[in-house]
Amino acid sequence: MHLIRPVLSDTPTLRCEGTALHVGRTTATAEARVIGTHDGRLYAHGTTTCAVLRP
Repeated sequence: MHLIRPVLSDTPTLRCEGTALHVGRTTATAEARVIGTHDGRLYAHGTTTCAVLRP
């Protein structure tokens, strides 16, 4: 997770958009962005890689 600008008590509404980039048999990757709905500015972003475990 990378925080780009602070989120304070008077920060207007934010929107989080997440996307699965790849979902395979053994791994999955995804990314997310936190964006201000009032100005479209980026507040934070992050990525992840996960192991896919099957029973």
